[in-house]
Amino acid sequence: MAERVGICAVLVGAEDPLPSEHFWFEGDGYSIYRADRPRSRWREHTHDCAQISIGLEARVLMEWRMGSRPPERREASGNVVAIIPPGEPHRTLWQRRAIFIHVYLGKRFLSAIAAQTLHGARFDLRPAHLVRDGLIEELARALNRECETRELSSRFADSMATVLATHLVRNYNANADLASSFRGGLGPARERRVREYIEQSLGHDLSLNALAAVVGLSPHYFADLFRQATGFTPHQYVSQRRVERSQQLLTDADLPLAEVAYRCGFASQSQFNIVFRRFTGTTPGKFRAEHSSAR
Repeated sequence: MAERVGICAVLVGAEDPLPSEHFWFEGDGYSIYRADRPRSRWREHTHDCAQISIGLEARVLMEWRMGSRPPERREASGNVVAIIPPGEPHRTLWQRRAIFIHVYLGKRFLSAIAAQTLHGARFDLRPAHLVRDGLIEELARALNRECETRELSSRFADSMATVLATHLVRNYNANADLASSFRGGLGPARERRVREYIEQSLGHDLSLNALAAVVGLSPHYFADLFRQATGFTPHQYVSQRRVERSQQLLTDADLPLAEVAYRCGFASQSQFNIVFRRFTGTTPGKFRAEHSSAR
């Protein structure tokens, strides 16, 4: 019998009506919700499925409870990801208009992926509240582009849900000793050092050799550990951060496009155009025109 996660999932806790232009897709064992939502609030609620919420260019205040412990709160802005296991009480305030992508994964769907991936070992989803996860953000962008057309195909949606569930199983297993054998990665201190270096050096050389030298590893070993930690290759991650920095400059400053490309570390304006379109689906010039008209 097919497992269904109905549209009532996104309505649980909602204090505001769904936007008229929202998009909902119902798959076998999962559901996908996409909307360009204004500021909105969800009172404390729980789900009987796993909820993965991605806000693109959002500003969010979230509160959650785990067991009998006092509530915890976190506020974040930009591209943010929340991973909420079944049964965890939480409430959120989305403080400004943003693109929402919510993916609801049924328990049987997740369990089936875990059985295939962990070969029968135990899996319990570990929560993550308003974090950055490069792979999940990229999946959300891809889903957003497809949902905007309102022609999301079952095959594409099934693939996205499977990739997302596999990523959760490998990287968000609450069984710490088991998770360590799958998660690997650079470790918190090295990962933080590399991310900080990238942020400070977007306009400079960020070759694989340069990044590996920051943490004293061989380029090949560093690339493998970085991918395990972030879900991206170093090149993909650097390209994404350069595009995101360029979006800030295009929105906040009247710099020539060539100057934006230079400040963000692109070798030329043509390379800037190619990479920017690959990540956003539009050109820097069109992005600037759209956001200038919205101001």
